[in-house]
Amino acid sequence: MTEYLESMLPMPAVPHSNYRRWWLFRRKTWIFIMGAALFVCFMLMREYMQVPRSPRRMYIFEKPVSMGILPENPRDDVSKMEVQLPFKRCTELPIPDSYWNLAQDSPAFVSIPQTTDIEIDESICVRVVVPAKTTQMPLKFAPFPGAPWDSILLDLVGQNTNISVPVPLEKTDHTSNFYRDKVHIYEADVVLRDVDVYRPQGYIEYRHAMWNAEGFLDPQPFNPERLIIRPDLQITVTDNEQLSPYSLHKYLDMPLCTEPNADGRWIPIESLPFDPQQVPPPDSHGLVWLPYKCRLQRIAYTDFAKCLAQKYPVVHWYGDSNTRRALKKVATLGKWCVDNPDSLVCKCNDNMEPFSEYGANHRLSAFDLDPEAGTTSMADPFSALPATKPRIVTFKWDGLTTRNAPPWADYFIPNFEQKLGHPMLAILGMTNWDTAFETHAFFANEADRLTDKINTTYALSNNQPPTDIVLRTGQYYCCTSDMDPYWKRRYSRLRNHYFDKTLIETFKNKLGHERRVMVWDVARITERRPYNLRRNDVLTCEANHVRSQLVEIENQVLMNALCNS
Repeated sequence: MTEYLESMLPMPAVPHSNYRRWWLFRRKTWIFIMGAALFVCFMLMREYMQVPRSPRRMYIFEKPVSMGILPENPRDDVSKMEVQLPFKRCTELPIPDSYWNLAQDSPAFVSIPQTTDIEIDESICVRVVVPAKTTQMPLKFAPFPGAPWDSILLDLVGQNTNISVPVPLEKTDHTSNFYRDKVHIYEADVVLRDVDVYRPQGYIEYRHAMWNAEGFLDPQPFNPERLIIRPDLQITVTDNEQLSPYSLHKYLDMPLCTEPNADGRWIPIESLPFDPQQVPPPDSHGLVWLPYKCRLQRIAYTDFAKCLAQKYPVVHWYGDSNTRRALKKVATLGKWCVDNPDSLVCKCNDNMEPFSEYGANHRLSAFDLDPEAGTTSMADPFSALPATKPRIVTFKWDGLTTRNAPPWADYFIPNFEQKLGHPMLAILGMTNWDTAFETHAFFANEADRLTDKINTTYALSNNQPPTDIVLRTGQYYCCTSDMDPYWKRRYSRLRNHYFDKTLIETFKNKLGHERRVMVWDVARITERRPYNLRRNDVLTCEANHVRSQLVEIENQVLMNALCNS
């Protein structure tokens, strides 16, 4: 091929001494041109092969029939978007082609294809359409694989009960969603379990993956973008037969909760048709957390100590400052922050608080609970285990980050269980520091290492029962960004979510077939709170700690799961 291309060029009149030099130059030039052309063809083909093709667009034998009711241009009359048909899921409701052809800088909007009344436990399809913008795109930002370009906070809010139901939006399978500068459409089927009239409420937090400040990228200012939500866009949930299993009048008939991740809602304490003492205490706004499909009972910490003595006499508890706040409640048998809940320590930052029950800021500490005497005592973690008292050994970690000193893996010393006891329960609170300071790839690798360390350190044996694992999610984060010039914590709602998801999937995939792996989902508890309370909690505490009353509710969820099962 090279020889053929060379023959197409005229032979220059050059002296014989220079001919070889000219001939080599000409040959190298054609080789370079051919190589560049092949490289461009390869990259184009590679990109084409990697972009998933939409099943909705891959029709071979027949094209889907248009429903004939949706407007060609959704901006002409947004009020005509909703389709009045029998209840269907999102996958059964075609997305109008006109949505994908919206002009740049068109306003983003919420669409509910069906607005008919639904019954308890039915779901409704909710979509958000985000047209492209002409603003300069920050090309350094990119989402995690499978994650969306746009971070959208959206709730369905009960107009009478103020119950907030998060909309877990996922990108649809259209190829446009895989490109930064195209129209993006997200959807979710949302199950509604409380009788009320629900309206969407929310906004776009970030575009162009700016929610994901990876590596050396700094967190971006929080500048929410309005979503067009029509005033009459609402869903009515009815219970015509009065058979709802989620009625508050039936709550005390439900089975006790045995998992620490049950979905639920926040109810004003004055709305309870039973004695509030039968459920965990309220938060600072008089709201109680009630799961939908199981019942939480109020457990005294002395009863929790008795439960540990019977089921989990040795507990290894790993975590950061959020874990420290939970442990302070346990170590004081619930007395921490009861007398002065509005102090700075109880509302936000307890880092410098003097604390004698255990070494709260020590990297390794321990305390013993005495359920009979109703007391606790600090213990040497390497001392002999007490005969009748449960012992909690605490490990203060900064997540799985490189900021740990010593490195987190160094805690798993030789003869670990002989020195610190074989735990029937290990609680791990991660992801807060990891989200703030590490890349997702680094965290995923460290999470994989952690599962291996746990599996070998707490080895399965015929002589010892297997160690149950509890994974505590990171704290929920929304409605702002951390612009502190020193810390530069890369928190964002979606970023926190995907780090939690990675940790949970890693543990369940590698250890779940041989051990009980539970998820203590404290993020869900906060995410379900009314939006204004979520926002105020985060804005009033830069460390993203929850108030002591919410710490108590989180602990009650854990104690129920451990002691009711």
